[in-house]
Parts: sequence; C-alpha cells; structure tokens
Amino acid sequence: MKRIFSIILTLVLVLSTSCEQESFFELDRPNQSPWQNVSELELAARSPYLFMSGKAWTNPLGMLPLRGFGESDIAMYLNGMTGDSYYYAYNERSWETLVLQGSKELEGAFHFLYDIITEANAAIDFIQDAEDAGEDVFPNMDDSDRKLVQRYNGELLFMRAVAYWYLARTWAPPYDSKGKNDTRHFVLRLHYVNSAEALKNPQLATVGEVYDAIVNDLKNAAECLPETYANSDNGQRMRVNKYAAEAMLARVLFYMGRFSETKAYLDDVMSQTSLYDLNNEPYEAWNKTSGEGFSKEVIWEICWNLTSDHYDRNPGIMNYYAYNTRAGKASGYIAFAMSYSALQQIGWMDKNYQETEEASSDKRYTQLYKRVSEYSGVQVPLVFLYKYFRGSNMEDAAQRRANRPMIRLADLYIMRSEINWLNNDKESAAADLNVVRKRAGLPDISSSILTEKDIENERIKELAGENADRIYWLIALHKDIPIGNRDPSKFQPIKYPYSKYYYQIPLLEQQTNNAYSQE
Repeated sequence: MKRIFSIILTLVLVLSTSCEQESFFELDRPNQSPWQNVSELELAARSPYLFMSGKAWTNPLGMLPLRGFGESDIAMYLNGMTGDSYYYAYNERSWETLVLQGSKELEGAFHFLYDIITEANAAIDFIQDAEDAGEDVFPNMDDSDRKLVQRYNGELLFMRAVAYWYLARTWAPPYDSKGKNDTRHFVLRLHYVNSAEALKNPQLATVGEVYDAIVNDLKNAAECLPETYANSDNGQRMRVNKYAAEAMLARVLFYMGRFSETKAYLDDVMSQTSLYDLNNEPYEAWNKTSGEGFSKEVIWEICWNLTSDHYDRNPGIMNYYAYNTRAGKASGYIAFAMSYSALQQIGWMDKNYQETEEASSDKRYTQLYKRVSEYSGVQVPLVFLYKYFRGSNMEDAAQRRANRPMIRLADLYIMRSEINWLNNDKESAAADLNVVRKRAGLPDISSSILTEKDIENERIKELAGENADRIYWLIALHKDIPIGNRDPSKFQPIKYPYSKYYYQIPLLEQQTNNAYSQE
C-alpha cells in the first residue's frame, strides 16, 4: 500500500541532493516507514519551514532578499566593506562571471532548498501512494486524522513550490511571458529518489517546466489547505492556510505575466475572509517574536523563539540594526543603504539630500527606515532599512530572532492596483493604493491624477528590501532595471528579456551531479 522508505536513506538525502559516496546508500538495517502515525507525519510537514531558516548565514530566507536588494537600483553599496561574502558582487551585478564555491550564502541556500524539496517529496509520495491505493495513510484513522493529513499534504506542496520559486529566481533566467522558456538550468524533482543511480543522474528541467510545477503545486496546496484552523504553535501565522497558498500563487502568476489569473486569486484572499487587514501600525509586522502575537496584515511569516539556533543574520547587511550595534563604524556586517536615486524618486529626499515633508509624514518612513547623518566617513546622510531584527527583546542576539513576514496584505493591494491600472481601471487602481496610503497616514490620491509611477513608488516605500521585490516587480512588467547610483560609465540597465540574469549552479553541485556534465 505505502512506499517503504529507509530512515537512514531519508536522513542522507536531507543532507544533500548529490551523492558523493556509494557507501552512503548501503543500508545497515531493514527498511521501515519513517512515520508510524499522524503525529509523526506532522514532523515532515514542519521540516521544510525549518530548512527555510537553514543556518544563520546560509539560509534561503535571507539569501534572496539580500541578493535582490544588493543588485537592485534602490540599494547603494557602502565602500570599505570587508568579510568573506558576495556583497560586493551583488552590487557589481557579476552573476555571469561569479563562480559559486565555498560556504557563502548562495551555496548554502541552494542546498537547503533541495533539503526542503527532498523532505517534501518523501512525505508527498507517502501520502499519494496511499490515496492511489484507495487506503488511509495509517491504520485506524478517523475523519479528524484525514483532515490533518490533507492539511500536511497542502503545507508540503506549498513549501516545495516556494523552494522551486527561490531556485528559479536565482539559478535560471527570469520567466518570459512572451518567450519559449525552454532553456534548462537545474534539476526538477517531483518524487522522492531512493537510489544512488537516480540521484546522481537526473535530468535538468526547462524554465517553463519548473514554473508549471510551481503553479500546479500551489493550486493543489490551496485545494488541500483549510481556510483557517486552530493552531497551537506559538507562531500563529507560520503554518500556511488556503489564503497563503492563493497569495503565493498570485505572486508567482503576476511574475509570469498572467494578470487576469492573478487578480482572481487576489480577489479571493482580499474579499472572502476577514482574517487580514491593515489596521495595525506598519512596524507591528516586524516587532514580534514567537508567542507575542501577530499583525493582522501578515498572511505568512517565519517565526523563531528567543532560544532558537535557527535564525537569519543576512538582513544585517542591509538593515540599520548592524549600524546601530556597530556604533556607526565600518565593519563586515553592513553593506547597503537606500540609494539616493530611489529616495529622490519616491519623494523622501530632495536634491540637497534633505528629508522631505512627504517623508516625515509617512509612517513607513518614520517606523521602517532610519536616517543617519554620517556613516564611516560618508558625509552625506544615509537612509537604512529598519525592518529586520525588531523583536521586543533588545538583547543583540535575541533581536535576530524577530519574526519574518513572508507575505503581507499591503503587497496584495499594490499588486491588484497595478493590474487594475493595466486594465485601464484607474478608479479601482487608486482605491487599492489608497488603502495602503491610509495605513501609512497619507491622504488619498485621486484616480484623475494617478500614474503608474505613483504605484511603483508606493511599492518601493512599502516593500523595499523584502523578498527581492524591486527586481522582480520590474521583471514582471518587462521594465528596465535601472543602475541606481552606480557609475553610468561602467553599468547599464538590465533590459527585458533578462536572458542572462541568473547565477551558475554552485561548483560543488556541478562536480558531483552528472546532469550538469551532460549539458
């Protein structure tokens, strides 16, 4: 009835998607199922969330925002950085020439993403085999148990989709809504692999195949997940529900240029439930640790408690926290501030680098950004992100464990505003944008004067530094990615179709996985 998995084999595959020694696959005791009941199966559903955190410097959670912010036009690199990192390479946009090797953030994140996929595949196959046989996953299950198993399956599908979404946004060219998407870049596994031969000799998938798989997983996840459920976890919105799956699906479909489908999912999340609203102050999505509640705008977040050994240090590279704890001295722990070009574009800084009235009246600026008058010899004021590490416990190490919003309602409002604009429905576009502006303490903007640049600017103000948002918003709309404050004699905008905008697979993976030597 059920596929039989080896506990030893499962643990080996969780550690890496490549096989370096055949002896790893020599089983020391008979095969047995790794899960004996519904309670044990929940451990499989929880594991992918843990792998998103990975280790402090090498986790997917922090890698994508850091890389995307550093490469964007809204970030400004601070000279004098030291340390064993790729931060300067992000600023230099050197993805074509950078060889990924060692233990830096990109390599570590790559392997943690495949850890998520491996863990999810094992449990998804375990559940699917039982369903295919028309049997319960475990003996003596009641309806409550069946609902739990269905929910766990939805969570696993969701996290597998997120893992491939992160992989595709880093190690493959951006999806082209007008193109063939037929180039191959990394391995797509939708089933658990239980042999050394299959593990070492997979096939690379096309960009189109990967995105089809992501969309399919998220649709299936939304079908499996309940709209809400009693949650005994301290992190009440860490475990995803139907609306989190639909919101994530909307984000992916928007990026793929499938705007009408995007709007349908946005409408469902924003109109069919009262779970979410923008009644909390902007900073309240960022100032809590596990067990301290949540902001109602948060649809999905990653949570830690104060003693967790899984947390993310990457945002320190682009956040005021590192400046504050380092007393304004140059160090290996802060590399980026908001670019002057972005601050001037959104109206928060004038040409004399002075703070504007528009900035001082915006709650996002006053709560989620921090202006400093001098930084390590830089005489012109800087504006840092001040979103991350905002937990209530002010102890240095504990603050790193502040909960991390992954999907926020403000994101959805601005996304739908853009779609309404593209559909020439300026009234609805303004109405959605004004919901976000109202929360920020700003007056409504009239549909009669609304421009697409207004929507873009609200997006920067609201989502700078989150999930590499700036880069992928521009890609979704086929717009140039400007150079920001970089030297125009050395840099040019990144233009559609962005066909060379991706990193090579880490060197170790290329050396140990035959799929890459076959290309």
